Amino acid sequence: MKLFYLMFLLFIVPQSFAKGVSLNISGITLNDSITLFYSEVIRKPFMVSPDVISDKRTVNFSITPDMDEHAFMVRYLQNAGVSVSSKNGIDYFYIPDKKIYEAPKYSFVYTPQYRSVAYLADILQSQVTGSFSNGGKLGNGDISPAVVKDNSASDFLSRNGDVLVFYGTKKDIQRIENLLPLIDQAAEEVLVSGYVFEVQTAERNGSGLALAAKLMSGKFTIETGTAQGLNNFVRFSSGSLDALYELFRTDSRFHVVSSPQLRVRNGSKASFSVGSDVPVLGQVSYEDGRPVQSIEYRSSGVIFNVLPQVRALTIDLNIHQQLSNFAKTETGVNNSPTLIKREVNTDVSLKDGDIILLGGLAENKDSNADTGLSFLPSWFGTTATEKTKTDIIIVLQARKIRR
Repeated sequence: MKLFYLMFLLFIVPQSFAKGVSLNISGITLNDSITLFYSEVIRKPFMVSPDVISDKRTVNFSITPDMDEHAFMVRYLQNAGVSVSSKNGIDYFYIPDKKIYEAPKYSFVYTPQYRSVAYLADILQSQVTGSFSNGGKLGNGDISPAVVKDNSASDFLSRNGDVLVFYGTKKDIQRIENLLPLIDQAAEEVLVSGYVFEVQTAERNGSGLALAAKLMSGKFTIETGTAQGLNNFVRFSSGSLDALYELFRTDSRFHVVSSPQLRVRNGSKASFSVGSDVPVLGQVSYEDGRPVQSIEYRSSGVIFNVLPQVRALTIDLNIHQQLSNFAKTETGVNNSPTLIKREVNTDVSLKDGDIILLGGLAENKDSNADTGLSFLPSWFGTTATEKTKTDIIIVLQARKIRR
């Protein structure tokens, strides 16, 4: 670098008293070229900002005597992104801040046809640029475009009310307009029908589900397997739910406990409940040092909850079935009844119109009966023990509702 600087001086000194300057510079940085030009050519005071000093780009230009060397140098540096300002005869070189172009923003209002504002907003928020209010979450519609700050929460969607409000660029609005007809469509609905049977069998007859499968043998094409949360299930794709009910009704061991029928929207939870709310003892609190016993009401009877997820080829069902009753408490808190319940909670997948039988909730009972003549001693008689089993069988059919 020192050798180049010396050669540069030898090149320009003989012509320093001429009207013009013939100058070739190549291979040095912007800062070095400014220093050489202002110190040795035009001999004028100058200042260079740190960002220009740290700029490691090299220059390559040539000046002929017929040019205005100062105007040429300023124009060359401006083309390289370096600005110059003059004050009191001193040129100051700096790299100006880059201006980021921000497209103008507009308001867009849409009235949903089928879906809620929250549903549409949850999908659209990941499809448009910009940030949303409340630290990335969707706003509540209280912000107006006039108070939106630059480079902050400049775009927002309203989750409340009857209309969807968006504030953003024309490009984002166009994208939203293209997506809305695809996502603002009527939600699928499912009709879930079923029966809950209580099956009483002798222990030697096996489970209630096995008995049900035996009754259906030859009348339905069935498929058996294992379902998560239950010991087993039976599924078949053809047949009528009412025909299955009539088949089980002919057997005295099958007793209908409930027959829920629910129409539910995709992704929503539906409940079916038949029973009563029983008061039970709750927590004890203290007011002014005196204990206060709270009373809580708990539901008992038949409780059926279902949450469907409709897919293109299947219907996923989250099923919760509870059969419960209260009995007198023999031990512990005698003033509060004991809840006795049998409960099923599982997830299954069905095709449209499939019927499924869920089992696995069994209760075994032993009953003793004495036989013999009453006027004879007891040791002349015999004691007979009968073991019975009660199963809960849930029969469900899920069908898409056609529009």
